[in-house]
Amino acid sequence: MRKVALLLLCFAALPASSVRIFAAGEGLGKWEESTAGRWESLPERHVGATDNGISVEATMFPGKSVRYRRVGSWAAGSAALRFGVDNVNFGRSDYGRNDYLLDEAVFPASVTFVFGNDSLKIGWRRRVTLFLKQLSYGFTPSGVSLTYAWGNGLPVGSMYRLREEETVFVVAGPEEAGKTISSTRRLADDFKAAYGRSPKGPVTEVRVVARRPSREKGPAHASITVRFPASPE
Repeated sequence: MRKVALLLLCFAALPASSVRIFAAGEGLGKWEESTAGRWESLPERHVGATDNGISVEATMFPGKSVRYRRVGSWAAGSAALRFGVDNVNFGRSDYGRNDYLLDEAVFPASVTFVFGNDSLKIGWRRRVTLFLKQLSYGFTPSGVSLTYAWGNGLPVGSMYRLREEETVFVVAGPEEAGKTISSTRRLADDFKAAYGRSPKGPVTEVRVVARRPSREKGPAHASITVRFPASPE
């Protein structure tokens, strides 16, 4: 009787275990997970996705990174963002990272919206130069991008062109370390502020990145939540 009772308990536990395994496997939904850097490894992390967004918490020791990517087609409406970071990426120099430079702009937390059907007229020679740079620094998605980042030292509220087809908006920095910063961005308005016109097509990709380069000192904890399209206010 004891063996029969134990066997019945095992069968009773199977459906619950199967549900947990299925939920864990389906937790990312349509989001793809990878590392952000070529030689980096995944950090300890917790993530959950919904129909219109994703929430990520990651504890990143040096050399750790994670990237979540979703492809689709969305109108350039509003995006609700929430960031929390307790340590920025200081860099190798005494002056810290220069977020204006392509090879040093490694943000502890960022969200990028890609307008894959859009482009700028920059000439074929410049295109070739950009391609050669991407061989060293990594390829970016084709199209025009808006990146909202927790900066490493630039003034909060800064807007600047990191690449010809990528504009960065600094939403927080070292002074806000340890805090949670929330913001609702109107993507069409930000696109027009960055490029002087409305986007030619929809958002075709969303990227969420948390990254701690290998030469940094100590860990960083980052949390990122994106809701896009944002719920009506």
